[in-house]
Amino acid sequence: MEFDRNKVGRVVKEDRLSSLPDELIHNILSSFDMKFVVQTCLLSSRWKLLWTSMPCLNFTSWQFTSLPKFAKFVNHVLSHHNHQLEVSTVKLYFTGAASQVFVRKIVKYAFSHKVQQLTVNGSAKYRLTNYPPCLFSSHSLKHLTLTGLHSPCITPKTPWDFPALTTLHLSHITLCEDDTEKSLDLFSKCVNLENLTLELFSVGNVEVFDIITPRLSNLMLAHGDSCSAVINLIAPQLEKLTVISFSFKYLNAPPGLSSLFYWGRPPLQFCKDRFYSLNEVTICFNSFGSRYKEEDARKTMNLLQELHSARYLTLHVDIVKCISSFPYLLSHHPSPFSNLISLTIDYRLNRDAYGEELSTEARNFLLENSPSATLIMKSP
Repeated sequence: MEFDRNKVGRVVKEDRLSSLPDELIHNILSSFDMKFVVQTCLLSSRWKLLWTSMPCLNFTSWQFTSLPKFAKFVNHVLSHHNHQLEVSTVKLYFTGAASQVFVRKIVKYAFSHKVQQLTVNGSAKYRLTNYPPCLFSSHSLKHLTLTGLHSPCITPKTPWDFPALTTLHLSHITLCEDDTEKSLDLFSKCVNLENLTLELFSVGNVEVFDIITPRLSNLMLAHGDSCSAVINLIAPQLEKLTVISFSFKYLNAPPGLSSLFYWGRPPLQFCKDRFYSLNEVTICFNSFGSRYKEEDARKTMNLLQELHSARYLTLHVDIVKCISSFPYLLSHHPSPFSNLISLTIDYRLNRDAYGEELSTEARNFLLENSPSATLIMKSP
């Protein structure tokens, strides 16, 4: 094959990257840290000022030798950004004891520029109450992530006002430490909230924690710190509930729940006759102590009775072994499951039990009313 050297030369000399539209270049650079973005833009005269019009500002302190230098860089970017252009996303990741002025300035910038997505992942010593009050009444935010706020703080007396918010993720946070507060309601004004994640958090001595969200569809409660409160989920559209290592006194869940995942200590208590449309259910109790007790077996069977509508059920093997240890209890209770398509016994946390046959009493209790259901043994 012969090549036209003149055509090849023209292709090599042509700067195709610089001919890309600004919008596409912004999309490419938005996945990088702003320090890298600024450095990259300096490589081309065509790109020289592109960093001043970035719609997504991603700041990380890891590439700086000190927080003051990082703060100076952030201030430089914010002050030189084209204020006539929209900023949709601001992300801030920092380690160490950042000054309150530094973080507050970024939050105020996000508020004044009607940012739709804000992420602040910072020092565990930075208090929630250090944030400017305007943050908790933003009408533009759709996605908010706050993490690294595990020091004590007192929540506002009124619910947070985020009418446009659809996704909220709070991590390493104490929501309330006021001993005079008996109940807590933070989310009732978040009328469009669909996804809520609370992890590594505490609600202090609050007796009732109300999660009032009319459009919430996905809720995760993970690694709660000794929470003895009653959790009221007033969320009629909630479909998926995930609870991981989170202790509570009582959980009042909505009846229309479709997916339930629970991993934690027994017992797990729900209101009676709450669930009528469960599709996927996974239950794992990570500790029954040194031996199975009749009281634990009774509570576990009561829980399984409440999950009667499940179609795809996964149980940790210790749950099955617990109820199997008291066959006379099983013989006095009919099988609650009439909709099962599959039952999975998970052996991953108890390798020694793998290979043991399911007792006749346990098999009847779990599968008698769903004879066509598939039984799956998940190996370690």
